[in-house]
Amino acid sequence: MRAVLNVAVLGLVAGLLAGCGGDGQNATGTSATTTTASATQEPTKKSTEKAEAKGLAGTWKPINESPIGTLTITGTTAETTGQLACPGAITGADSTEPVLTLDCTTPNDDRKRGTLELKPDGSALVITWDGPSWGGAIDSLKRAD
Repeated sequence: MRAVLNVAVLGLVAGLLAGCGGDGQNATGTSATTTTASATQEPTKKSTEKAEAKGLAGTWKPINESPIGTLTITGTTAETTGQLACPGAITGADSTEPVLTLDCTTPNDDRKRGTLELKPDGSALVITWDGPSWGGAIDSLKRAD
């Protein structure tokens, strides 16, 4: 009887150990780990809404070579730093094509007036500056704040 009991206990222990598997495998030999949709690094709706709620407002840093160090927009006013440090104004801030006009003491002919295009998620801003008929300078910026 004792031998039967030992075999039963050993069988039970072996079954439990096979189910737990210390190597990430379950009893069928497949991986015991599962993934969920929340494990992906998708931006949350809350962070996207926050960026969209800010609109143009905030501080922007160029991602391309530009004489602008930063562009800070507050309502209808703008301020640039860097080589092209000067105040400016935003017209049509609520329109689909807002315009930035810089009022620099030393004007930069390539960057006086430009149309702003905000990326739908609010994370990037493109300024297409007025220029020759073939087009002017373009600055691509991302949120610094």
